Amino acid sequence: MIKKEYKTSLIKLGKFLVIFLIADFALGMISKQLFFSQETGKYARSTYAIQETDAKVLVFGSSHAHRHYVPEVIEKELQTSCYNAGAEGQQLLYHVALQKMIVKRIKPELIILNIDEDFLYHSKEAYDRLSDLHPYYSEYRDDLEPILGLQSKLVDFKLFFNGYQANSTIMHVIRYYASPQLDYKGYRPLFGKVKLSKSIKEETQSKIEKGVEDIDQNFVTALHTFIATAKDNNIDLVFATSPTYLIVDHTTNASFIRIKAIAEKENIPFVDFFNDQQFTGKPMLFHDSSHLNNDGAKLFTKNLADQIKALK
Repeated sequence: MIKKEYKTSLIKLGKFLVIFLIADFALGMISKQLFFSQETGKYARSTYAIQETDAKVLVFGSSHAHRHYVPEVIEKELQTSCYNAGAEGQQLLYHVALQKMIVKRIKPELIILNIDEDFLYHSKEAYDRLSDLHPYYSEYRDDLEPILGLQSKLVDFKLFFNGYQANSTIMHVIRYYASPQLDYKGYRPLFGKVKLSKSIKEETQSKIEKGVEDIDQNFVTALHTFIATAKDNNIDLVFATSPTYLIVDHTTNASFIRIKAIAEKENIPFVDFFNDQQFTGKPMLFHDSSHLNNDGAKLFTKNLADQIKALK
């Protein structure tokens, strides 16, 4: 009697697992079909960078890359093609993964990495936002597993399920179908002029109050990996910083000091626009205290392109 009940339970469990796996497969197929059919939005841009662009110049970085580097200006000044692969809110771990996926298919001539001064400081959000890479896991597992594994040791188990890989993207798919998010070769301009307030000044100053102990060694390794991947594929690499509205003292910023030291050791050109007098305190060039508006972005990109031409 007990054996019969045990056998019945196993049969029920087996049926449940079969139904679950079929449902997961179906959900995964539908989710991925929707995901890879997107034509606008952040996922459409990353997919385009990974699977389609053949641009000779690629821009990487956070919102400062996404909002500040105008491909049209780079193309005009450097006489070559350009795509802005910057991603808002993403940090070094994401950029390393994106770079690895892209160079599997193409080898651009130049990569520009926009450097945020706090890139090496620990950030929980930097790990949480790696979920944006989940839909690419099946095809790029070897490249993504070491990076996503930093967030969760169960990454292989979680991403075994097709439905899990793209389930968090469904709302974005619906959102961008309903309201397309236009871009210009990855660049999305900002408009309007900054209005300085006391809170903005306090927020800007507070960014430099971290120390060496706040540096995340995974981020340091990621920066070294980004450099190594470029060198291994014979891709020229330039580090650049974007202008800021307020003057900021980076002499005590352990993250920025470390980044500059790594760039110098690795012979990576570093074009620094922090505290650039052509931009600092010029409200007509900024959307907010941290981001240039479209006019500022065009001017910055032109100046950067001139600096890059001088490096050749």
